[in-house]
Amino acid sequence: MADSQSDADKIRMKRLAKLGGQPATNGEPSAPSKPASSPLVPPTPQPEGLQSVQQPEIPKTSDLPKVNPFSQLGIKTDSKTPPRIHIKPKSTLSENGDGSTDARPGSQQGSRDSIEIWEDRTLNTIFRTSLDPSISRDAHGHRVYYVSGVRSDLEDEGVPVRLSTSVLEQAILEAASHLQEENLLDYLLGCWKRVSRMFRGIRSSEKDDHRSNILKEARRLCFSYCIFAVTMPDMFGQEPSSINSLAEHLLVDSEHDRGICHDFLSEAVSRFDEDETVREALVGAMEQLSRQLSKLSMNDDYKPYILAMRNFVRYQPLLVALTQSSMFLPPEVPAHQIETSTLLGPFFRLSPMQGEVALNYFSSPKTRDKAYIANSQKALRMTLQTHQDELFDIANCFIKTKDSREKILNWLALTVNANHKRRAMQVDAKTVSSDGFMVNVTVILDRLCEPFMDATFSKVDRIDVEYLRRNPRVLIEDETKINADQHASDRFYADKVGGTTNFITEIFFLTVAAHHYGTEAANTKLSQLQRDVKWMEKQLEKFEVERHKFAQNPAQLALFEAHLKKLKDQLEKGHCTILAIQGVLLDELSQARSMQFMRYVIVWLLRLVSPGRNFPRQLLQLPLVEEQPEVFKCLPEYFLEDIVDNFKFITRNIPQIITSTQCDELMMICITFLRSSEYIKNPYLKSGLVTILFHGVWPIYGRAKGVLGDLLYASDFATKHLLHALMKFYIECESTGTHTQFFDKFNIRYEIFQVIRCIWPNPIYRENLGTEARLNLDFFVRFVNLLLNDVTFVLDESFTAFKQIHDLAKELRSPPESLDANSRQEKEEALSAAQSKAKGYMQLTNETVAMLKLFTEALEDSFTMPEIVQRLADMLDYNLDALVGPKSSNLRVENGEEYGWRPRQMLAEIVDVYLNLKEKTAFHRAVARDGRSYKPSNFTKAMTIMQRWALKSPEQLQDWEKLANLIQAAKEADEQEELDYGDIPDELCDPLMATLMEDPVILPRSRVTLDRSTIRSHLLSDPNDPFNRTPLKIEDVIPDVEMKGRIEAFKAEKRGKRTAQAPAPVEAGEPMDTSG
Repeated sequence: MADSQSDADKIRMKRLAKLGGQPATNGEPSAPSKPASSPLVPPTPQPEGLQSVQQPEIPKTSDLPKVNPFSQLGIKTDSKTPPRIHIKPKSTLSENGDGSTDARPGSQQGSRDSIEIWEDRTLNTIFRTSLDPSISRDAHGHRVYYVSGVRSDLEDEGVPVRLSTSVLEQAILEAASHLQEENLLDYLLGCWKRVSRMFRGIRSSEKDDHRSNILKEARRLCFSYCIFAVTMPDMFGQEPSSINSLAEHLLVDSEHDRGICHDFLSEAVSRFDEDETVREALVGAMEQLSRQLSKLSMNDDYKPYILAMRNFVRYQPLLVALTQSSMFLPPEVPAHQIETSTLLGPFFRLSPMQGEVALNYFSSPKTRDKAYIANSQKALRMTLQTHQDELFDIANCFIKTKDSREKILNWLALTVNANHKRRAMQVDAKTVSSDGFMVNVTVILDRLCEPFMDATFSKVDRIDVEYLRRNPRVLIEDETKINADQHASDRFYADKVGGTTNFITEIFFLTVAAHHYGTEAANTKLSQLQRDVKWMEKQLEKFEVERHKFAQNPAQLALFEAHLKKLKDQLEKGHCTILAIQGVLLDELSQARSMQFMRYVIVWLLRLVSPGRNFPRQLLQLPLVEEQPEVFKCLPEYFLEDIVDNFKFITRNIPQIITSTQCDELMMICITFLRSSEYIKNPYLKSGLVTILFHGVWPIYGRAKGVLGDLLYASDFATKHLLHALMKFYIECESTGTHTQFFDKFNIRYEIFQVIRCIWPNPIYRENLGTEARLNLDFFVRFVNLLLNDVTFVLDESFTAFKQIHDLAKELRSPPESLDANSRQEKEEALSAAQSKAKGYMQLTNETVAMLKLFTEALEDSFTMPEIVQRLADMLDYNLDALVGPKSSNLRVENGEEYGWRPRQMLAEIVDVYLNLKEKTAFHRAVARDGRSYKPSNFTKAMTIMQRWALKSPEQLQDWEKLANLIQAAKEADEQEELDYGDIPDELCDPLMATLMEDPVILPRSRVTLDRSTIRSHLLSDPNDPFNRTPLKIEDVIPDVEMKGRIEAFKAEKRGKRTAQAPAPVEAGEPMDTSG
């Protein structure tokens, strides 16, 4: 004990010397020391950080050495001596802000302090304990815990009262059990931070010395007690809790004393094999965070949760442990609980598409201007992009770790397999995952595909086409197939194949499915929500006008106002949600990634349908082979549907992000499956391909022909196949098999006309149309027949609507006295409906007439074939009569431009069609034979209008007058021929048209004889025998040679009689008898 006191006295004197700037040499004090037996020497030296706040016991004056006290501080009394500056050496145990010290003892300090004193001081500093009851605070004001039990045990054992590793456990337990203001884990984690800092400060050369071992043991014990505090709080006298106390500390900054630092996680990982409770504590903490996050949204402070997970997954053992959690992939979890009940679900659930978040971004949306909305959507996208970057970082860690890859793939498969109902006709949002969750999943999968999606498609052959026949993760049993029924599909997939599936294939098929149930489902939800909001707005208007009914009853008025407020709140939430979904889906960065992936899907599909050709290195050959590959026929329909929906959205809303290289594959798949349309069963998908082309030729800034126009105009592939593909689908869409097919076909054909208008200036396309008329006559005739049908129908409907508008507007301007309010409202609604109808039909009318003008200009002969010319003439005469005939005044409406109604322009275009065929005798005859609408006066009236408004040049007006005369002459000749023929025997007349047959044929089943042109025209719109409804093709009819002979004989007989009855010509020079 005397030796320890002597050492303590020396240490004390050395410190006094240091304060004076005169360090002692050779370990001796700079002033005489008190004898070892002096009672003034403190019995136990304290750590430097603690001793600095404890005033040393001041000895009595009689006991102190007779020296000037200022000399001990290095200050001499002789003021004449120039002052010297002494540099105080840096303490080798430098203090940190929390009172902890650097663990690197310098050689000088090591020579002054024994290892026992250093150990006592260091451990007390780390754990903020004290064996001296008089010490309650350290130098920084932190509370110090007096461990009386440890001191008592040391005194009982007769050993120095110093803290050492041998009694450290007892000290930690005693200090931790007597915490009052401080949380147990807060205290222990603070100790961990201090010991870790000191341990990191050890030089590499000192790693194996005694001090290092002390810190290692202190660190080990500190970590163990941290885990005990989480798993066994009762050992510290605290009640066990169902909440993992470690969870809240994962949310704190790792540099903070309460936070979980990387050293802690590294130590935890190293303990996994020896202590299972460490794994359970950490995984349980992350499970607790996941449950807490499931109740938050982006309006709350969610970022610490994301950071905690990102820190966690940096450690592979921790990451693997997460995948082994029962919460990672719980069995039989319903679709709507995936985002709240699985470990990763709450992290992917966060999205600005959540209703409450959308309200936060777009409050009072009807009162905001476009700039505010645009800025809010931009801020929304930036927030979401940051979040998705973090999600990708988390997911990628799972993917890169071999032991966790299968589990994360299973979780991703669960998100798509459980959400098939998201693409149902009517979706119950309470039974499926949210849009925000599924969009995040889709975006992350897109990014996981990026490594193998190079520009040259070098890895596209790694995508195994047999994946779906090898027990795949993606379930497709209830999915509609591209071109196979359920029985054929089941038979195909029942034949399993062997082998293993590579990662590229797994992630490819998962991503295709995620697009279907994620982004594209959200796109569909957006369209539905927009319709719902419009309906609610109409309901709100109707509801508000009912307020006066409750004005006299306060109770009912209050109920009315409450219901009205509820409706307005729902409407506001709907508007905000629409803006949020638009903001997410219009993110150019994520859509560019999506489009890049779809480009890969396109190439993969085109490779499937062109076996033997190494597409894209080798060009496609169209039409595709007649025998369709089974693997393609049995693919889920959403492979094509994803492409169609994705590019329809992009070409319509953000076409500027499409690059020229992406346009090539997009153009090819559209033309390929329109040209070989039998490869696809669903007409909606084929119409979607037309819509993509239609949107692709819309002018945008910097591209007059849109993103696809130039390619369609000049590409060799397009010039060779596009026109036939468009004509083919123009014919097919006559019957789509849906209840809306009648209106669908007009929308589809309008889009086809727009594409043709874009490419028509290229003479190659006009040559292709002529080739179709020469080499594929039936195909061309069917196309023209449907074109004429459309012109006739839409013009008739438009004119009917204009007559209704004319009559209703006239009546409403001068209403009769008997017209009450209800009747007036009905007429106003009828007027509005007629205006809407006229606007829709006139848009299609203008395009159809324009197409007819272009086609007749290029192919005069083709449009004067017997199968076509009479129908064309009838249609033109009917519309000319409507425009300039006696009833044309019924078509006069106010503000006709609003409906696209420009009657003078319409007249000019119809006249152009007449003039395009002015040289064709068959056309003259057909017009003249139109007994319903042909009137010579109409030609005269049209001439007058065109002259008045200068609609045509003088040369064209002369041609018009000449054409009118030719038609009049044909009419007279036809009438004369009819007189000559007299009564035609019924057996020589066509049974449908009641005219003399020219080319009689026999129908094979019904054995009825009629004219070839009649049955050909009939089969264009109905593929059945008109007399017994059996299937019939024009190739099946049989020429009736006998009837042909009888007809020719009849004609010859009539012509002979006419010749015989003609008066003899008067000889020249013979005077005419005028005597009467």
